[in-house]
Amino acid sequence: MFFSVFIIGSVLIIGFGSVIYHRTYANVQQTFLQKHREAVNQVKNNLEHKIQMVEYAFSTYSNTQSFKENLQTDYADMQFRDVQNINSQLAYISIMGIEEASYQLINVDKAWTIDQGSLKHLTDEEILAYQTMGNQERYIDWQSGQEHLRMVMTLPVFSQDTQAVGIAEINKQAIAKLVAHQSDSFLNIVNSEGVILFSDGDTIDGQLVGDMISDHPSTGILIGQEQQTYVYTQSEYNQWFYVMRLAPQEVSTIIGSFRISLIGIGCLLIALLAFLAYRIARIATSPINRISEVLKSKKLGEKLEVNQVISEINQILNDNQSLTGEMDRQKPELAALFSLNLFRGCIAEKDIPSKLQQFGYQVSKNDHFRVMLIQIDDLCGRDPIHGDVFLLALQNLVAEIIPANRRLQPIIYKQELQGTLLRGAHEGNQSDMFAYCHAIRKAAKDFLKIKISIGLSDTFQSLQGTREAVKNAEESLRYRLNLGEEVIIFYDDIATRFDKSAAIQYPTDAEGIFLDAMRSGDSSLIKESYAEVVKKITQDNKNPMAIESAFFQLINNIIHLGQLLGADHTSLQKSRNVYQQVLNQNHLYKIEQSIYAELVIPIVETIQIKTDQEIRSLSEKMVLLIHQQYDQELSLDRVAEQLHYNANYLSNVFKREMAVTFADYLQNYRLKIAKKWLEETELTIKEIAARLKYTNSQNFIRFFKKKEQVTPGEYRKKFS
Repeated sequence: MFFSVFIIGSVLIIGFGSVIYHRTYANVQQTFLQKHREAVNQVKNNLEHKIQMVEYAFSTYSNTQSFKENLQTDYADMQFRDVQNINSQLAYISIMGIEEASYQLINVDKAWTIDQGSLKHLTDEEILAYQTMGNQERYIDWQSGQEHLRMVMTLPVFSQDTQAVGIAEINKQAIAKLVAHQSDSFLNIVNSEGVILFSDGDTIDGQLVGDMISDHPSTGILIGQEQQTYVYTQSEYNQWFYVMRLAPQEVSTIIGSFRISLIGIGCLLIALLAFLAYRIARIATSPINRISEVLKSKKLGEKLEVNQVISEINQILNDNQSLTGEMDRQKPELAALFSLNLFRGCIAEKDIPSKLQQFGYQVSKNDHFRVMLIQIDDLCGRDPIHGDVFLLALQNLVAEIIPANRRLQPIIYKQELQGTLLRGAHEGNQSDMFAYCHAIRKAAKDFLKIKISIGLSDTFQSLQGTREAVKNAEESLRYRLNLGEEVIIFYDDIATRFDKSAAIQYPTDAEGIFLDAMRSGDSSLIKESYAEVVKKITQDNKNPMAIESAFFQLINNIIHLGQLLGADHTSLQKSRNVYQQVLNQNHLYKIEQSIYAELVIPIVETIQIKTDQEIRSLSEKMVLLIHQQYDQELSLDRVAEQLHYNANYLSNVFKREMAVTFADYLQNYRLKIAKKWLEETELTIKEIAARLKYTNSQNFIRFFKKKEQVTPGEYRKKFS
């Protein structure tokens, strides 16, 4: 009997273990394949999105008026301002596009290029090379180098005449970083013609490339040499193939420990089986042995055996009682975990009734539920690091104010939110809920000395809908952007406003005043006009999403102004943090301060520095023109025409820097030249007046005498 049970059991254990191992291996392999599918799709989507952004940015810029004007400008006629404008556009493209990439613009017709902020002249060989690029059938061409992947885009897009070329050189290290987190960071990018545009060292076999291109599916799996598995997907945008590799050792490494464990468990089960088989054999024969022993004699040992059994039973009862007490003490924590799982939607609907019964919740079919979320608006001067302590205090307040039969266990839902699932006997219990919320808010202000806002979801009957109700309650709290602090917001009250508030109301006039203030650099006017823009946005828009969109538009316009005025690139990079603040922050004051402190002030400061430098440079250029052209018909309008600036603006700049008007400086310099000629040359006074562009010599004599107190002739006699 022992051998029969042992052999049958061993066969079953070995067979069952083999099935488990093969199924586990297949599941692990499928999991890795799925992970690589997701990874290759993520790489494709990330890179493709950035490439599309670069293409869109170049395409948009090529249709602007400034681009068309620059295309008609010769290399010798290019001005500093033109170069600066083009660099601003390239800097904007770099922000929108790919990190660790360089961008350049080549004017093929006029033989110049702007690369790394500098204007350079093109050689005949370079012009021919770029013209050859422009003759391609595609307006975008990709070239793979040793360190870079180059994107060559003919401009204007879709024009028959290629006048310019935009180039983006993408560092291959930036692409390699997309798969750096993978255990096997293999990535190949292959175009539709089978050319490998990118590889991180290893490359896929040429035969596999052919099979991949010839197959119709846009995504699939290829098996290469040494049982290496390749996962690929094809882009609908540029028909590239993105290939990643699943090495066999990846699955073997994971499954190896499992295989050892499974063998160990199998051996343990076989040993246990041997023991059980032996025990079964003994038990099967023990009744006869026991009967035979009882028939022999009843000794004292029999009483001791019974007493021992009774003692063991008492011990089990005592342990069970202790376990029950421990369960009762842990019940609030378990109930809180149950509520938290409901909030997260982690409980199956079939398990909910048993959980309710386990924690003593008497829920009927007529009960309706609401989710109540409490968020702290202001700690009133306390350190934010103590926020968790106040959330715990709010949890206790809710437990004290709301009766136990009207709620489930209160919990701390997130870092800044306290949540409670409320219940009532009918749907129209909003007045009761409002009374509870009012009492909680008052107690928080009176006892905890903090300000809170409360958001409540709409009513629902099935606890399976708790997670959706939590989202509605969070949406209610977002309306603090409109309503301010210490508010109680029911989702029922705001749901009807969604469609009516969909259109974004943007204060264009107020924004124009604010942007003009930024141009002027007046800090008080900037602060005042900025506050007015924020006020208009929050007053005119009733939907938080509309407010967020309006803030995004304001941020975009501020960044665009900074680019136009030549703001420092580092100050513009902070815009990413500001975007995150608008998305994640529900507190209007913090959003307002983030935009002002992290974007407006840095841009204004860098613009002011560049403006001062530009003014100083302009005044120096005007002085140089006076020194060079004093003997010509020189006027402020003529200087403005040569420097491509407004005459009134140049007049103000010159007077600000030189403390004298342009006309006075010109007259004084001509007087200085006249004195020099009177001292060193034999020119007549009439010739000197004519050379210095006086209408007649008498005007010159009168001006000279007014300045020097003697006539030109008398002045010359002093040095004769």
